[in-house]
Amino acid sequence: MILCCLASFFQAKAQFDDPKTIEVGPHVGLSYYMGDLNPMIPFAQSQLQYGGVVRFNWDSRWTFRFDYAHATVKADDAVINWRPERGLNFTTKINDFSLEAEFNFLEYYTGNPKRNVSPYIFAGISVFMYTPYANVGDSLVNLRYVNKETKTLRYTEAPLPADAKWYEYLVYKSMPVGFSIPFGVGVKFSLARHVAATLEWRMQKTFTDYLDDVEGVYSASADHAVVTIDGVDYDLTDPTGNYLANQQRGNSSYKDWFGMARVSLTWKFNLPDGRGCNLSKF
Repeated sequence: MILCCLASFFQAKAQFDDPKTIEVGPHVGLSYYMGDLNPMIPFAQSQLQYGGVVRFNWDSRWTFRFDYAHATVKADDAVINWRPERGLNFTTKINDFSLEAEFNFLEYYTGNPKRNVSPYIFAGISVFMYTPYANVGDSLVNLRYVNKETKTLRYTEAPLPADAKWYEYLVYKSMPVGFSIPFGVGVKFSLARHVAATLEWRMQKTFTDYLDDVEGVYSASADHAVVTIDGVDYDLTDPTGNYLANQQRGNSSYKDWFGMARVSLTWKFNLPDGRGCNLSKF
């Protein structure tokens, strides 16, 4: 019994010093892309992103979290001006789910007036679902599907026609699920006993080159992806007609990236601390 109570004393002391807590809340900010259409300019054509985070605070230094983000990234050759002669553009919608670990440079605890701010770094893994689109006139063309026979693309988000067969369509160039390594830096602030806020910048290194649907070389004109809108044919492979087969379209050596800058607001929940001596275990 003495050993039990001593163990409980030191356990309670540790939990009093660094109690384990959970924080839950939303985040909002800007998302952007870097890749074949924008290799050098952070936050170019940035878009709204939003989501939520669940943090498990292990102690004053370490936090483990689950993060969800709905982000949109886009780029246009005519705007970025990296290779305007291509005439390519895209808009991609992303739903990202990540598991990450944070390390606080200073001791931090939400609700403690003496440990109420700290910069931190984080890294983890994520899986994301994404769909690339191209802006053609007033239409947003879904680049996910191409007809095997005619090479034409579906350009609506509506379900397939009732008489369509699933084998008439194939995934266009890439699978709809990707993986990434998120990492970044931030600062967290304790605003009240149960309320905290963070400012954060993150980058995500993906393992796909199809966030922008641009990769490799130009194919023969017979294999170009063409969409017909209001009776007009649009060549999505080479919109400007400036390239020949086997000329470079994108850089296959580098995968796409996307990043976010955002602010979060979370509410802290205390977890049961397990204090006391349970003699029933002995």
